[in-house]
Amino acid sequence: MTKIPKIFISYSWTTPQHEDWVINLAERLVSDGVDIIIDKWNLKEGHDKYNFMETMVKSPDIQKVLIILDKKYSEKAEKRAGGVGTETQIISPKIYGDVSQEKFIPIVAEKDENGNAFVPTFLESRIYIDLSDGDKFEENYESLLRNIYQRPAYSKPKIGKAPSYLFEDTPMTHKTSNIVRSFDNQISKSPKRVNAIIREFLNDFFDDLKGYSVDLKGTRDVILFGKAIHDNINSYTPLRNDYIIFLDKLFKSELDFDIDIFIKFFEKLPILKDPQDGRSSWSPSEFDNFRFFIHEIFIYTTAVGLKNEKYKFIEEILYSGYFFQGRFDYKKEAQRFDELYNYVDIFDQYYKQTYSKDYFSPMADLIVKRLPEDLTLDDIVNADLLIHYIASFENLRWFPITYVYRTRDNGKFELFHRLVSLRHFEKVKVLFNVNTVKELQEKIAAFQTAEKNQNGTGYSRSFDRVIPIYKLIESDKIGTIR
Repeated sequence: MTKIPKIFISYSWTTPQHEDWVINLAERLVSDGVDIIIDKWNLKEGHDKYNFMETMVKSPDIQKVLIILDKKYSEKAEKRAGGVGTETQIISPKIYGDVSQEKFIPIVAEKDENGNAFVPTFLESRIYIDLSDGDKFEENYESLLRNIYQRPAYSKPKIGKAPSYLFEDTPMTHKTSNIVRSFDNQISKSPKRVNAIIREFLNDFFDDLKGYSVDLKGTRDVILFGKAIHDNINSYTPLRNDYIIFLDKLFKSELDFDIDIFIKFFEKLPILKDPQDGRSSWSPSEFDNFRFFIHEIFIYTTAVGLKNEKYKFIEEILYSGYFFQGRFDYKKEAQRFDELYNYVDIFDQYYKQTYSKDYFSPMADLIVKRLPEDLTLDDIVNADLLIHYIASFENLRWFPITYVYRTRDNGKFELFHRLVSLRHFEKVKVLFNVNTVKELQEKIAAFQTAEKNQNGTGYSRSFDRVIPIYKLIESDKIGTIR
């Protein structure tokens, strides 16, 4: 329960109008829960007025002393005349004595013709609250109340933790990290620069990514080869996290941006699967780390999009044509996102030996073990499954290698489960490239008819299967409730 503050008001008996102004202020404060001590209410016949004033100033029960400043008060204070003069003789030395300076709050009630407040010399260095301006009275009155109740409008935040990257053994040198840290500030100042910021980030990301080449010349041992690729993948995690954080910040900004910037970024990625140094012979496995990166980045891009309900963005990356760049030139014909699917098994033996376990897919296990803080396991699995389902509709190749890691509840897949809602359907229909409920129902029916494996696809050694999309969606219930 908030303790009732007790306040003493010191003022000059200047004019009836000024006295009424002071009483109105006192009554307003009382109505806002402040216990006011003022001579007109508390000084009775027979009391010693000087003793009364000194007692109020020094009393530990009085939290604040409001000094109402008008022309007459200032003049009396300078001359030490009348009651106010006597009171200033009490207050002035005590300001720097055993009474806290914070106890005294100068309140300006009047200004001269030049707009200067009437402030006596002994209070000139004090910050005052101006209640003389009717236009700003309410704002400044709130400041007074906050002072009295010790509830400032701006409070010093709690001291947080130092950024972890400051204490890492190997300091992060990625150019992308600086862009991520400054993103919010840049966007708030120049939201129209969003496309330029995205280009800068993705170009720097690609340049940094190229630096993760693995030197495997002369390495013939399969275990050592696999270990080198595995360790390289883990070393790239901070850069990958920069990408995820940047994308999340971009989506949360709710700014419109040019999707082609991302399309062109994905088109460049296959370049990394070939050597950049002009040699004529090489082993494809030397670039398996980049194949892993490309596959993982596409899943994470979809996952962050789903998390932020950016369905139009996901539609664009799943249905757009890509003119992928090869080692020497562009692909002449547009291709689809399934060209970004890459399965890596070079580190399988090392991985199984290290963890003493036989995995359905070491690549999938490594993906789910490298989850960043802001995404869940289901976020990743759902993204992988969604890409698979859209690929199935489009006769494309994308096996959801992480599906065996879904939780039991994940079997529902909320995005599909909620299609019973027409409002939800209207939001997500772009993912299925349809405009009406009927179109989606027909699409599901046609796919079910053409599907050869009615039990769903999956790992050959696993009883757990990828649930077919027509078993996730009750087609006849789509859009049946609001």
